[in-house]
Amino acid sequence: MVNHIPRAAAYLAESSNISIEAVQEDQVEEIESYHSAIDVDNIEAKCDAHFLSKPDTSHKWTNINHSQLKSNLKKASEGVIVTNTQSEYRR
Repeated sequence: MVNHIPRAAAYLAESSNISIEAVQEDQVEEIESYHSAIDVDNIEAKCDAHFLSKPDTSHKWTNINHSQLKSNLKKASEGVIVTNTQSEYRR
């Protein structure tokens, strides 16, 4: 079976250098991480709607003023986009 999996023998040989203490340490860290994730999930489940922000759906973007957006973009990018960058964009 080992011959059918590329580099399996090399990985098996490398794994023999790992100490039991290192494996136990990793296992303890994984368990702590698992418990922390459960704690976060529990806090989120108990959380009031007051603390959770819902996306604002009242804004409708049906009437977009493209000329206003273009002028806002030019104003926002003043001094940021240099001539070389603009020529690269045109390419």
